[in-house]
Amino acid sequence: MLKLNKDEKIILDVRKHWFVIFGDAFMMFIVAALPAILFMVAVKYFPRLQKVNIGNDLIYLFSFFYSIWLLLIWTIFFVRWTDYYLDVWYITSDRIVAINQKGMFRREIIDLRFEKIQDTTVELNGIIPTLLNFGTIHVQTAGEGREIILRNARNPQEAKKIILLQHAISLERNNMSTTSI
Repeated sequence: MLKLNKDEKIILDVRKHWFVIFGDAFMMFIVAALPAILFMVAVKYFPRLQKVNIGNDLIYLFSFFYSIWLLLIWTIFFVRWTDYYLDVWYITSDRIVAINQKGMFRREIIDLRFEKIQDTTVELNGIIPTLLNFGTIHVQTAGEGREIILRNARNPQEAKKIILLQHAISLERNNMSTTSI
């Protein structure tokens, strides 16, 4: 749960694009179906497989190992979906909170105040990311030389615009407070 400071509001939450999990799901589907397709082709084109000592139990043996294979694929997909769903950037009125899920039981949370931002970069590489408007956002800090990255973020240009706007507001707020002292 994200804890906000007093008078702090969430302006935008930036998540990964849906195409990322769709691509993972499509590849998992192909990997899951491949053994069944190979087995059907092998039985059709190599009829001697049916006469192996195992006999009619070949189907049961394949079904057992194929079920284990599907369970493994489902587990891998679940871990990928959890990583997809829990990776998020919250752009608030005071800071960026980057939450990066790394596996099932490890999470990295980075707070980055707007006045420390030095550079914000957006990359859209390829036809599909350009057409569907998703890419990588890089935010670098001054002094510490830290960089936070969100890959495959949806609407990265909008996120960059809001980050730069909040950065300007933060600098203006700091200038007003130092001049009034």
